[in-house]
Amino acid sequence: MDVQRLIPANLRPPSTLRELDIDIQMIEDLFLRRGLRTERSSITRLAREIGMSPIIVTAVFEDLRSRQYLDVLKLEGNDYHFSLTERGRDRAEASFGRCSYSGIAPVSMVLYQEICTELRAEVDVNSAIVNSAFSDLVVAQRTIDRIGPAFAAQQSIFFYGPSGTGKTSLSERLIRLYNDWIVVPHAVEIDGAIITVFDPTIHTPVQSQPEGFDPRWVVCERPMVIAGGELELSMLQLKRDPVSKVYSAPLQMKANNGVLLIDDFGRQLIQPGALLNRWIVPLERRIDYLSLDSGLKFAIPFEVLVVFSTNLDPAKLYFQQSDIDEFSKYRLTLDDSLKAGDVQFGYDVFKRY
Repeated sequence: MDVQRLIPANLRPPSTLRELDIDIQMIEDLFLRRGLRTERSSITRLAREIGMSPIIVTAVFEDLRSRQYLDVLKLEGNDYHFSLTERGRDRAEASFGRCSYSGIAPVSMVLYQEICTELRAEVDVNSAIVNSAFSDLVVAQRTIDRIGPAFAAQQSIFFYGPSGTGKTSLSERLIRLYNDWIVVPHAVEIDGAIITVFDPTIHTPVQSQPEGFDPRWVVCERPMVIAGGELELSMLQLKRDPVSKVYSAPLQMKANNGVLLIDDFGRQLIQPGALLNRWIVPLERRIDYLSLDSGLKFAIPFEVLVVFSTNLDPAKLYFQQSDIDEFSKYRLTLDDSLKAGDVQFGYDVFKRY
């Protein structure tokens, strides 16, 4: 498959300050923080380290030098070598105090939203493709025949069955039904805050990254994110590192344009109802809402195929009112029963659930 042909046309690297989708202040801060880390650097090296074109880095270099933030050490060909002045170090240290991120330059939230929506999966599967994806499993054909249409709809999927029947194995192989690639940003910027998105433990880059491509993005296979019994609501929110002042993207943001598997649904510390309520708006509108510590609330695309896998009977994920009414008769006698060693009430509740 031709990677070069699949990448969006608007992901050419910005070559001038006017084409830049983030504030120039962000590039200046990255420039100075990298300079503080490395003591000595060059335009070519720094451009590679922050994923910006040498033209933009040169423009920033000239501006910072004019403000006496940089000392020129030497010129090799057209490549300036430099270090920070005392004034430049003070500015860089102040920048570190606000945020210590010094990696590849982020993309704007607006551009991220645009690209993520543009890469929404358009699946075209048939029985041969589906059978091939699950060929390493022994699965009843009637089950395979139901998975194909469910996947093609690109709505949420619910696998239910006893333990050991292969629900997780089936869910994990859904990612094989995609036959294209996506792009993932190293980081996203909004209101001056940086959110890291690319995660090497989740995103698998293609071997040959395309030429003439904005290095702030990575061409990857569609991701598969799995969350089991450890899932908490806090994992679905932005997490800010108190030292670096950098945010980490939540699971659903890292899973964008891919699959998010909620394994052992109903076994999490959070109640099933709370988790389902968290997904109602995103699943319906394909938009999720996150908040910065500053209180700023913003929308992100929710281009995720959410898959639930459970061995709990879906009809018994909640107590019904009739169950509550029946159990309420034990309200005044439960303490005495437990003191007497009678634990039948616990068994009754467990069986009902």
